Formats: sequence, structure tokens, C-alpha cells
Amino acid sequence: MEIVNTGLMGLIAEGGGLSIGIIALYFFKIKSGRNMGMLYGATSGLMLAMICFDVLPEALSQGRMDLVFCGIIIGTLLGIGLDDLAEGVEKKCEHLHLKNIGRTGLILALGIAIHNIPEGFALGTIAHTSADSISRFAIILALHSIPEGIAMAIPFKKANTSLGILLIVAFCLGIMMGIGAILGYTLSGISDNLISTGLGIAGGIILYIVCGELIPQSRKIWNGRWTTIATILGLMGGILLLQH
Repeated sequence: MEIVNTGLMGLIAEGGGLSIGIIALYFFKIKSGRNMGMLYGATSGLMLAMICFDVLPEALSQGRMDLVFCGIIIGTLLGIGLDDLAEGVEKKCEHLHLKNIGRTGLILALGIAIHNIPEGFALGTIAHTSADSISRFAIILALHSIPEGIAMAIPFKKANTSLGILLIVAFCLGIMMGIGAILGYTLSGISDNLISTGLGIAGGIILYIVCGELIPQSRKIWNGRWTTIATILGLMGGILLLQH
């Protein structure tokens, strides 16, 4: 039963966060680059706090630093491989006979889908630590998905895609997160050593996504000091969240 709950938590966190972002764009017309950059920066800080002050310390408490470090390396390599896969998908999509705007939205959705599996894997692995940890990480993933939903909805809205279809897309992307969560929960639960390795993999994946994608993306959207300040505030907010 626990494995089902973990999968559902991944689905709800991703699908719910994306849906909030999509609805916010459709009804509130969010266009400010600074606000978007700050959203990405703040969620980057939240995820860094979760990994550095909760997930990795929990992994190291198992007493197998070697397995944790191996996991971080594997997670980083997985992140690099997924980047290459996402680039390949983008090149394939360039040949689709769609409006340029609609194609951009499709590429963003596919990129999110690819990265949802390892993020879900991290969630599923953390489920073996404590109920508080997985709840906090699910909240952070949901917050992280809100700016993703906004970014994905912008080109789709310009292509006159209906809100209902976009919400279905968000649900499907949530399913991808749920599958990743079930996979992470299953594999890391085989033995205690795999829990240490799995937490290391989760840490490596999230660190790569944050450092290699989210923070650079936030600077690309708005290259100003408020983006950096938002990242620091997000980190501080994550620390506060971990204290409760």
C-alpha cells in the first residue's frame, strides 16, 4: 500500500503544481520576466536546502559514505544523460509540422516529462526515510512545478490551446512523476545499502537539475540581483521548512 501512496504523492505533487501554474497564467496573465526568474530562483533554493540539509545527511547517517558518493556520481551521470536525451527530443520535434509556438510548448512538455522520472525517483527513495521528509519534498516539488507550468502554458496559450487540454497534459506529466516515485521506492527498498545509494542518486539528480538547469534558467529569464536574492531566500525558507 505504501508504494501506491508514494506514486500518488508524486502524481499529485507534479500534476497539482503544474495545474496551479497553468491556471495562474490563464487567469492572471503572468508576463513579468523578473517574477518568473524569481520563482525559478526561489524553488532552486528550496530544493538545495532539502538535498543538502535533509536527504544527504540522512544518507550519510547510514554509515556508508562510499555508497552515498557513488550514488551522487550515478545521479549526476543520469542527469547528463537526460540532458542529452532532451536535446535529441528537441531536434526530432523541429521536424514536426506544427506552428512554431505550439511546437515550443510541446518541446517544453516533453522536457518536463523526461525530467519527471528522476525527480520522482528521488521522491520514492526519500519515502524510505520518514513521513515528514517525503511530505516536505513533495511540497517542494509541487512549488517547483508551478513556474514550470507557467513556462509551459505560455506558448500553448499563444497557440490557442484550451485550458482543459493543458490540464490533461499536466495530469499526464504527473503520471510520469508517479512512475518515477514507484521505481525509486521499489529499487531502494531491496536492501539498506540500496537506500544509501538511492538517496545519493536522488541527491546527485536534484543537484544536477538545480545547478545545471534551474539556476541558469532563472538567470536566463531575468539576469538581475533579485533572482539571486530569491534563491537565497528560497534556501532560507527550505531550512525553516525542515525545522517543522
